[in-house]
Amino acid sequence: MPDTKKYRSTPSRGREDENKVGWKLNQIVHLSRGIIANRYNYCNYPEFNVPAGARARIIGIKQTTLNASYDKDGQGDVYIDFELVDHYNYDGSPVTCGNRHYYTMIEASPDFAMCPDGTGEPGYIREHRDHEEGMKWWFSLHSEQIEDHPEKGYVRFLNKKVVDPRTKKEMDPWLFV
Repeated sequence: MPDTKKYRSTPSRGREDENKVGWKLNQIVHLSRGIIANRYNYCNYPEFNVPAGARARIIGIKQTTLNASYDKDGQGDVYIDFELVDHYNYDGSPVTCGNRHYYTMIEASPDFAMCPDGTGEPGYIREHRDHEEGMKWWFSLHSEQIEDHPEKGYVRFLNKKVVDPRTKKEMDPWLFV
């Protein structure tokens, strides 16, 4: 039987510190990469693979002094507690994650942008090494690993979608591998 009281008592639940990213309680954000929730069957809930791009509601925000000396503005790391919006445990309770670094969320990246074609898909606006300098493209958060060369020191990914932000037209993702 799950220990629901402990599971729902995340470290910073209800806390809303002033924070360097300006986030607020109940704000909806997106996971920047896949994570495993309920790691090691936490509170007797089975592990759950949460996909990149999953929506989460912030339920706690803690601004710390950790790593402040490395921050250009002298502010430390931010840790958040959140509940997934579209994923639930087998008993119907929200999947809850506590004490996660704010960079777990794509909105923490200065390159974050929703898809310019209006679909609302989360991603990044960035230059690409094989294209004209200064030219930026929107890349979907979702990608598939297509090649791994540990001896050469790189991994290649195929983005699900690439869009030219100026024309809002989808590009062939293979041109950006």
